Amino acid sequence: MDTYDEIYGRMKNVYEQETGDSFNEKSDIAIRLKVLAGEIFKVQTNLEWWKRQMFAVSASGECLDKLASQRGIERKKAMKSTGEITFYISQPCSHDIIIPKGCVVATADPVPVRYVTTEDEEISAGNTLVSVYAEAEQAGSNGNIGLGCAVVPVSVPTEIETVTNREKFTGGCDAETDDELRKRIRDTYVNTSNGTNAAYYEQLAFSVDGVAKACAVGKVRGFGTVNIYVTGSDAAVSTDVVAKVQEIVAKQRELNVDVLVVNAQRTACNMSVTVYAEDGYSSSEVKALLSKAFADYVNSIPIGGTFHLAELGAKLVATGCINNYTWNTDMQDVTAAKSQCFTVGTVTIGVK
Repeated sequence: MDTYDEIYGRMKNVYEQETGDSFNEKSDIAIRLKVLAGEIFKVQTNLEWWKRQMFAVSASGECLDKLASQRGIERKKAMKSTGEITFYISQPCSHDIIIPKGCVVATADPVPVRYVTTEDEEISAGNTLVSVYAEAEQAGSNGNIGLGCAVVPVSVPTEIETVTNREKFTGGCDAETDDELRKRIRDTYVNTSNGTNAAYYEQLAFSVDGVAKACAVGKVRGFGTVNIYVTGSDAAVSTDVVAKVQEIVAKQRELNVDVLVVNAQRTACNMSVTVYAEDGYSSSEVKALLSKAFADYVNSIPIGGTFHLAELGAKLVATGCINNYTWNTDMQDVTAAKSQCFTVGTVTIGVK
């Protein structure tokens, strides 16, 4: 595509050739040509943008959504993580303490994540605690937290003394990115759904928000049976998501086929490595960058996929914080069963 200066320069040259006069940059015609060159450049820019939006490999945003809809695909929305918040008092009370829906508890992080109760509950007289279902205030994967992280009472009854989460908050996921949606569009061409094959059932599962990975396996329970294993991006999906996939599949399955939707079994994948840091990186920075790269790689492996040391090594080097690495003796390639999905296990990093 021509730049503005190239367009304007050509217009000046043609003007001088046609008129035989030298071009005056301060003349009225110069102003006119500059305005015209700017509009021509704007039209060219818009045309280039529209050319990119015509194909899934280069389209983005709303245009990519429209291309996806032509393949029967919708962009997955962000989902809120869910779990339980436990409210405590130190001594049994003689009356009930109501925990209303909408109570807010947060993490103690510099940028706290807030959680909201989704039901009315109470600490009945004579008791000292109650656990209440809650969800993250905002959708996204940052709402997934470990045990004992939500400990700051923000908006709770005055009698409550302490709060915490005695189980993990899981199920939160970010909205599907353009690259992730683009891959699903490409997969519909590579693995064409025909109404009976594995790709057909997997696409049905992917149509449900919260399902990041799916694997359909036939004859697990005998002839005429199909098992669909599903999971989230970094955790198992909720029972509600499994039930929704089961409902959709039940309506669109083949005749006389028994289809069962279950969470994939999550198996821990560990990393033990010694690395050689680049200058300018502290040990803690290296460990943080490599831990994230490891988690991103593990979470990208499909159900029933293979953990490749070579691929992981390339991801570690791509962080830019190391120049070499050595796997410890227990590291090796691992292939998961069709019903299994890798999850991040223990991470041991030695920095030199």
